[in-house]
Amino acid sequence: MIDEFLKQFADQFFSPERFNVAIISLILIVGFGLCCGSLGGNSNPFLWGILDLSLGRFARKTYKVDRSLSSLHFRGGIILVLYIVIAGTIAAGAVLAIQFFPLSGFMEPILLAFALNGGAVWRSIFKLHKAISATARVAEGSFYDIAVSTRTNLNTTDHHGIIRVGIAYMAISFDKGLVAPLFWYLVGGVPAAFVYAGVAGARWAIAKDGFAKGIGVVALKLEWLAGCIPQLLSTALLALSALAAPKARMTRVLTGVFAGGGGRAPYAEGGLPLTAFAWGLGVSLGGPVEDSDGSVLKHVWVGASKSTAKVEIYHLRIALYWNIISYLLVFFGLLAGEVVWRLLNTQIN
Repeated sequence: MIDEFLKQFADQFFSPERFNVAIISLILIVGFGLCCGSLGGNSNPFLWGILDLSLGRFARKTYKVDRSLSSLHFRGGIILVLYIVIAGTIAAGAVLAIQFFPLSGFMEPILLAFALNGGAVWRSIFKLHKAISATARVAEGSFYDIAVSTRTNLNTTDHHGIIRVGIAYMAISFDKGLVAPLFWYLVGGVPAAFVYAGVAGARWAIAKDGFAKGIGVVALKLEWLAGCIPQLLSTALLALSALAAPKARMTRVLTGVFAGGGGRAPYAEGGLPLTAFAWGLGVSLGGPVEDSDGSVLKHVWVGASKSTAKVEIYHLRIALYWNIISYLLVFFGLLAGEVVWRLLNTQIN
């Protein structure tokens, strides 16, 4: 049994059939998210939510600003290890489930969907758009999903600030919740996707976008190592999809990404995908916010120097269309990979 398990684990690497699985998983996560919405208000990947339920409260209780940096680095490293161990354990269980309960091949895409996000993000943005557009009294809890998913206290900002948070969330979730786990799945199967999700979940829980005093440094650095290549892919996809998004401009995206000067987001605050959204829309994103723990996160302003920070509701609509087009581009990219592999396989045989 151990030999079979090790063989199944090894078979997860370098399997060209993963394009098929990734396509099915993408369809599942978009459809399920649109129909059911977020779980407990958290629109991030389901695996992030499981890890947060297991370790999130403990992780945040260990954040004591009066501690030394070395102590906080050590605590953050321990928390990151725990996140990775739990994610790895779940990944091992997933490999066993795929082997013994294949469900006619559907078990693997179902489990991969746990590391992705999709339709739940759009549904959260729909709710946000409806609440801000409402002429009557805003329904209680209308901003809850975005507040939980971004760990932001939206009561401390105006509607312009809330829209900026929503747009930034779409950019970051596309990178960390879709492109990066799919990239690692194609490289190393479900185990690689789950372990990356564990690292990204730890970053989301404790790094505070780089403003945590020491405790999130290790998680942020490791996530940067795992996410730097996917970030480039995400940015390329956003630039290409800007061609089809109304009023978004690919030329502005390229200017923002490649031109020198300011107006760019550091990796910890959203990096190139957030920069692409801000420049492509011609607005300023970022700016100071208060997180759910009461800490003030002094995000840089991202965008051209003359762009406005008074982001309006129609910018949110454009960003949503752009995000949906980007998902479609990922879908067709995976489909093209599947077709290319089949053609190459036919020629070899």
